[in-house]
Amino acid sequence: MNLFYFIFVLFLCFCTVRASEEVKTTTEKEPCPCTCGVFLSGQFDKGSKQPPKGNPALLQEMDNPFMNNAVGNRQCINKCLELIVKHLSKSAEIICATIDRDCQKEKAYLFIKNHSCEWTRTNLSAGREFCCKDNEPYKC
Repeated sequence: MNLFYFIFVLFLCFCTVRASEEVKTTTEKEPCPCTCGVFLSGQFDKGSKQPPKGNPALLQEMDNPFMNNAVGNRQCINKCLELIVKHLSKSAEIICATIDRDCQKEKAYLFIKNHSCEWTRTNLSAGREFCCKDNEPYKC
């Protein structure tokens, strides 16, 4: 019997969410989908609320936003991490190939957009430093 109530509550939540999505007015700005951006430490001031400067070294946009709250942001972060983890072994090559400058001892940090079209810092970093010259990695 508990399973029935659980499914019923889920169904009601789904219907409520779908109904609220259909009531949007044309004056509302469309929310930004969950977007992952990896920026190097030279592109922002640590401790500042200012968005990073320039383009992200890596960018991945999802199809839709998650909920516009802390839980939705966490879901967006987790989705970004799922994508990033697959490429960690080649991270130096990927970072150096995608940035348009040389870098020395810079860390890569994850930023997200979810509903808001402004970059939000996650404080998650690769934990290692990257050094690039002429789009090639070298040992720092």
